[in-house]
Amino acid sequence: MGNKITDLKFDDKNFNKGTQYGKSLMEKSLSKFGAGRSILIDKNNKIIAGNKTTENFGELGLENVQIVDTDGTTLIAVRRNDIDLDTPEGREFALADNQTAKVNIDFDFGTLEAELDEGVLEDWGISIDINNEPDYEDLISDAKDKKATIKITFESVDQIQEAQNDIQELLDRKYNGAYLSVSAGEL
Repeated sequence: MGNKITDLKFDDKNFNKGTQYGKSLMEKSLSKFGAGRSILIDKNNKIIAGNKTTENFGELGLENVQIVDTDGTTLIAVRRNDIDLDTPEGREFALADNQTAKVNIDFDFGTLEAELDEGVLEDWGISIDINNEPDYEDLISDAKDKKATIKITFESVDQIQEAQNDIQELLDRKYNGAYLSVSAGEL
């Protein structure tokens, strides 16, 4: 007898808030292709990775879960016996998987800072925190080189809106319209 989605527990301190655009792509992908990737749970069925996938999966009325136990020394491969990568459908599925992962990350910096030491964040490329008039071009270039996430703290909503416009213009001009994800914490 298999497990159900209700057997899983969401991470109440999930670092990823997700994005509305990412959610819409995930719903589209799950509706069109079904599940492709596995999620990761701990020994207590609490979701380590895949909270947003599980949420969307459940919202679509899908409920079956197959749990594979491992200690991390064996790579688990999910085989889709109905998909051939070398077909238009298979290639679109690969694109959907990559694009959804790319656009559905929106870090909850408050939770990250509360749960992890600054050194751990820096080890994973999350370390940029500035407060005054930044040079966005240098900041973005540095973050791009380090594959880091940029965190900018402002004192007013007006500063945030102005910065968002400045950064998007820079991304459009210099980085061919790279995706800008903006989230607001407490002001």
